[in-house]
Amino acid sequence: MYSYQEILTGFRQIPLTDSRIILVHSSYKSLGGVDGGAEAVIDALLEWVGSDGTVLLPNFNFQSWTETHYFDVRETLSQMGIIGELGRLRPQAVRTPHPIYSFTVLGKRQKEFVACDDVESYGPNSVFALFHKLNGLNVSIGLDWNSTFSMIHYVEYNVGCDHRRVKNFSGIYVGYDNEPKIKTYSMFVRKDSRVITDVVAGSDELFNAGIIKALSVGDSTVHYCPAVDYFDNLSVIVREHPEKLHKIKATSF
Repeated sequence: MYSYQEILTGFRQIPLTDSRIILVHSSYKSLGGVDGGAEAVIDALLEWVGSDGTVLLPNFNFQSWTETHYFDVRETLSQMGIIGELGRLRPQAVRTPHPIYSFTVLGKRQKEFVACDDVESYGPNSVFALFHKLNGLNVSIGLDWNSTFSMIHYVEYNVGCDHRRVKNFSGIYVGYDNEPKIKTYSMFVRKDSRVITDVVAGSDELFNAGIIKALSVGDSTVHYCPAVDYFDNLSVIVREHPEKLHKIKATSF
């Protein structure tokens, strides 16, 4: 069991960018047990970035909008692990409005991120675009390459690739005004069912080049990379070697 101070000390080994914004994908279990549980980890993240910092926790729920066609910004559960869900439930938390790619925002820049209401999940007024502009820090706690750094699809969208396409989804949307509305949002999805997302080769390349770095916090390996460095270097792979980010499943009849 690790103490709060041990987890905080571990996070503080990671250099923050000037904006002091972190986007954290996480596996709480990978840390090996923390005194105070997942709530203590959230507290440690907030203390790490400080009063001028901002913590973004993914609250993605793909089924709510794409399958059941209903989203409530206050009530729809996160499918991104206990840290994201407990962060969402904090009284001081706000949630960004995109019904597929929503984030809990804790800290200084809440108003700026909640104002990101782009129809497209990776468009110019998306959370990812503001995170990129402000050069936040991508942080992955104990996850494999295919389960983290969701910014990868933002890069694919903005650079352009042949294996994904924009797809619209409509449904009943309940925002902070509590008024149900019929709205349409889009997602940059796989081109067809043969496409398998597999970013291991591309992520390994960035890691081996020192673009993505890693260290240990508790029992977990934490990977991290500034948004601008990630975008600039992954863009080259998207343009020149997109096969390092996906596979094509053989068709059988």
